[in-house]
Amino acid sequence: MANCYILSNNPLASQKYGSLVKVQKTDVMGIYTAARDAIHLGAVLINHPLSGSVKPNESPYRSLVLSTRQAEVDEKSLQLIEGAIAVLKKLGIKEREYPETVLDDFQVIDLDLLDSAMGALPAEYHT
Repeated sequence: MANCYILSNNPLASQKYGSLVKVQKTDVMGIYTAARDAIHLGAVLINHPLSGSVKPNESPYRSLVLSTRQAEVDEKSLQLIEGAIAVLKKLGIKEREYPETVLDDFQVIDLDLLDSAMGALPAEYHT
């Protein structure tokens, strides 16, 4: 899977996917912003930034899959990430202290969504 990488702040993503993960020590807005920056540089967003039933302001973890291919700015990817940023801003960023068990649950949920995205990658991303 050399044609894509994972942008994540989830420790479980790093454990499972190793060098495919570009670890960000940030919040969800930081992940979205880093993805937007990558899209402006030619990356294509492969999974939806608002996937799953957990609102982006409720979980502290987010993992996004992006292409490594340099291309023109992909307008669909840009619209998706800008839309996700707008949703997060609209909902408001909640500063919460979660117990460790709840953080573990959020990591597992994010990893499950990531696993689904990785399992559904088109063939061009497996080379």
